[in-house]
Amino acid sequence: MKKLIFSFLFAVCSLQAFAQQELIHPKEQQKQGIVQQPQPYIEVDGKQVAQASLVLIAASHIESAEVLKDEKATEKFGDKAKDGAVLLKTDPTAKWVTIQDIYTHYRIPAPQQNLRVIINNQLVKDTSLILANLEQIEKVEVKKQDITAPVRWSLNDEEEFLHITSKPQTKK
Repeated sequence: MKKLIFSFLFAVCSLQAFAQQELIHPKEQQKQGIVQQPQPYIEVDGKQVAQASLVLIAASHIESAEVLKDEKATEKFGDKAKDGAVLLKTDPTAKWVTIQDIYTHYRIPAPQQNLRVIINNQLVKDTSLILANLEQIEKVEVKKQDITAPVRWSLNDEEEFLHITSKPQTKK
């Protein structure tokens, strides 16, 4: 069950990364404009999180998952859940940290705390929604985007980002 949930969450993150790539480098401009990809509302233990945070949560820490669609999602969470909602309940022994805790743990200097945050090559729009388990983080580094990468975080090739990389998920 946990592998299935993790696979679902990984697929959602992958779709968001693909959508971001299309927004920055559309294959061709459409006269109708940009089509927005679904962005489900995600909660972990009752707290809203950024979609990119899901890769910083070990599947082994997930006790249960609930998916709400359509009217059920919007009745419970309003318009922010118009694309559905994913509600995760985690193991009570799991220790969760915010972006401020990550800055402290990895001794990120104050000027670099103002950089935009990338998690596994995915730009995080609202860093206040980052929720992570420190044991899932492989490294935190300041870097510029790879100009040859298929996904661009910015059109400014000189902009620096705080890049968080998660450890690979182990199969059990």
